Amino acid sequence: MEKDERYLIQLRDCFTAGYTLPQYCIDNGIKKPLFVSEKKFELFLWEIYVQFRYDKRILSTFAFLDSESECINFSVCSVVGALRIFNISQCDLNKFDTIIALTQKKIPSTNNVIYLDTLANFFIHKAYLEIPLLHFMQRHPQVKLFTTILPTSIYRYKGGAEYVKNLPFITYFQGQLQKNINADIVTPLDKFGYTHEEILEMISLHSKTTTNPDGITILCDNSHPLIKIQNGNRMTAYQPEHYRNKIYFFGSCYYVGAFAPFDKTIESYLQRMLNENNFPYCVENKGQYYLCRIQDLFYNLNKLNLSPGDIIFIWHEGNLTTNSIPSINLIDAFDPPNDYREFFIDSMHYNELSYKLLAEKFFKFLTENNFFHNKNFDYPLPPPIIIATAFLLNSSKAAA
Repeated sequence: MEKDERYLIQLRDCFTAGYTLPQYCIDNGIKKPLFVSEKKFELFLWEIYVQFRYDKRILSTFAFLDSESECINFSVCSVVGALRIFNISQCDLNKFDTIIALTQKKIPSTNNVIYLDTLANFFIHKAYLEIPLLHFMQRHPQVKLFTTILPTSIYRYKGGAEYVKNLPFITYFQGQLQKNINADIVTPLDKFGYTHEEILEMISLHSKTTTNPDGITILCDNSHPLIKIQNGNRMTAYQPEHYRNKIYFFGSCYYVGAFAPFDKTIESYLQRMLNENNFPYCVENKGQYYLCRIQDLFYNLNKLNLSPGDIIFIWHEGNLTTNSIPSINLIDAFDPPNDYREFFIDSMHYNELSYKLLAEKFFKFLTENNFFHNKNFDYPLPPPIIIATAFLLNSSKAAA
């Protein structure tokens, strides 16, 4: 299957979830879109055309990149009129504020062009992450939920690209340590005083996953003194016996605490600070190696037994941000006067110094905003979700 066909399937999935291209245009301030694709995807263009004919809040124009103009009509009952598709050479591109490419081929235009991969990624985050989070917040209005923005790449720092060339990458050392565990090999974790056996155990943490009966990815239980995973979740150190509320962290490697002992994760450092300041909160590490499996995140999120005043921090690949969901921005956590080279073990992963610093940032955010002193905090409802009428597109059957 071609890459652009996979993207079109992803978009169709999002249409089924209720997010459409007319709504996308309205959300992004696109008033005069031109949709450009190839002759072989004319059925997909028809489906988009039907969305706009039913929605009627915005008009659209369609063009082929590789074929002559024509009229097509897949509608059996003529519910909508025939679709006129132009060749792109017949279109005055200056009349459109945005060209949306439903193809990966290059569009010959200086206009604002949104390519298929960018479009699909936006739709996936919108339909399967942002909108479900809004629904979750509406169901739990007194739970404080935040997305989080983290410094996920060393390349954002001046000199980062050059510095990373000389880093002894952990993935390389995993193989070397397995071959010769007692060899005198230098790794980015040696400065913390761990043995090679301990380093290998922490390195291999990410590869030790399984699936539960519902097909959800979880961490394998592990009793190693540096790892400590029970019931598929990594343990948090210093948890109090008595507490009033909980703070949950959902995400992948950064919240799992990859390449660090269980008592030196963000969650464990934060728990220790809460205890030292007599704040009756228990921190839970709900991190998993989700990668792109958003459904795993929501499976675990919806399993929580929540109470008013609980706090949830979520990180998802790509640093999800939206005006509809509050976020905490820690993108500058390793900026000067800090030295970013102290915090990365490779181009994107952290060590325990990073987790300690980030925990301090979370603690500062929570205390400065009086979260610990306002149990009855009335979390504002998000704006209503406006979704255009759902479409049952049977055009493929009609075409047959």
